[in-house]
Amino acid sequence: MADPLVLSGSSLNTYLRCPRQWEYAYVHRLKRPPSLRMALGSAAHTAVEIDLTHKIATGEDKPVEELQETFRDEFVKESENAEENPQKGETKGSYTDSGVKAVGAWHRQVAPKTFPAMVEQPIQFKINGIVMSGTIDYVGQDGVIGDWKFVGKKPASAGPYLLNMTGYAVGYRQLTGKVEKSVRLDHVVRTKDPYHFPIESDGPVPDESIVAYAGIVEDVAEAIGKGSFPPTGLQSGACSWCGYKDICPAYRAAEVGA
Repeated sequence: MADPLVLSGSSLNTYLRCPRQWEYAYVHRLKRPPSLRMALGSAAHTAVEIDLTHKIATGEDKPVEELQETFRDEFVKESENAEENPQKGETKGSYTDSGVKAVGAWHRQVAPKTFPAMVEQPIQFKINGIVMSGTIDYVGQDGVIGDWKFVGKKPASAGPYLLNMTGYAVGYRQLTGKVEKSVRLDHVVRTKDPYHFPIESDGPVPDESIVAYAGIVEDVAEAIGKGSFPPTGLQSGACSWCGYKDICPAYRAAEVGA
């Protein structure tokens, strides 16, 4: 008997980018080494989580040097099997330096004005009968739901993460019985001089966005149930970083025909 389907924000976005990628990751459970970018994001998240958990208990932030050391240690573990590309300047050393500077910028620019009520809060909820799960990065004492992103360049918009944030809002409401003040993507942009770039909604997630989100979840769940996994990474751009290129017939065929 097949396990009941439980979707997360990341798996939902994976299917929307490329259903074939979803099949490799969630049906066949094929593991691939993380990219350096993913390793940096995970390590930075851990440093932020440690600081904000400490802040809930004490009302104070940890010293920046301690958070940067946490980042270094976590990045070593997270990037152990990640591939480097020295020709593009993508090395573990360069990403370590970038992450250390980004965590420092977060500590200076964001931490002093962040007062969390929840940190790394697990949620599980149903929408139109479909089970969704996830983890909210933080909820502020003011009711703002936030998500940390350590990015290489300034984003033009909330992009695919807006879908995740709608799901977090639904999960938060079902968990607490409250309506969020707003949802915010807190980007730390890893330029030479890293800086904080938030993208925040004007208020709570509107009903029409939740209805649209529910429709997308239903469509994806139905397609997965039918075993529909077409390769669309070439169209969405997911092939540029996908870890399954070496086994994907569609990608290999495109490479031969190029």
